[in-house]
Amino acid sequence: MGVRRTSSDSMISVVAPYLQQPIADFVTELIVRGFQPGDRLSANFHENGYSAAAILLLAAMLESMLQRDRYFLGQSNRGLRVSGDSSKYLKETLRYRRHSHVRELFDVRNALAHNHMWEVKYTLSSIGNRVHRRSTLTPGSHRLQIQPNQNARIPRTRTVKFNLVPSRIDRTDLVKALDVCNHAFTHLYRKEQRPVQFLANRVVCGKQRLPFKELVEVLRNELKQDDSHESSSRK
Repeated sequence: MGVRRTSSDSMISVVAPYLQQPIADFVTELIVRGFQPGDRLSANFHENGYSAAAILLLAAMLESMLQRDRYFLGQSNRGLRVSGDSSKYLKETLRYRRHSHVRELFDVRNALAHNHMWEVKYTLSSIGNRVHRRSTLTPGSHRLQIQPNQNARIPRTRTVKFNLVPSRIDRTDLVKALDVCNHAFTHLYRKEQRPVQFLANRVVCGKQRLPFKELVEVLRNELKQDDSHESSSRK
């Protein structure tokens, strides 16, 4: 009898590619429902939920690909120490100029994942609409290094202008998050240790099958259509 030979191999646990289709599914759900803007206090139930879930996955996807890059960098440069913070790694190791945009994306991720607490005061108008008075960030409930202006009617990040009150997150924030990720991934492809055409991976969005990088334009165009329909209805 011959000797039965076995072979062995290894892989690394990169979750990013598995998150692309779920993000596209959330975008599809938003498009099907149409955009209904919230007020200064909150977005509606589905708008907030699907948008927040997609943003959380986008942040996880970006971190996953950066961890992949750290791994291969470490394999080729034993003993090299790099930052475990995503925005710092992009800035210091990958020389990415828009690292602050990524930091703000992770500020939003933290606001959602850790549910930063805001006390939002309002009154009711004579016709029952909620009138915003003040939003105050609760000390000890957050990890924001740069806090928004306490007098801001709508607390946002400084550069990308993400909503920071978790209940106000909607698809406009998701469009911004997709833009931030697309730009960061494009830079990563040019700089990473073992480049992969990550943004070219195809996803299904409704009846379309398209590269992941084009998902943002589908959602952006839908927003423009909703705006034009709303403007026409007011005439």
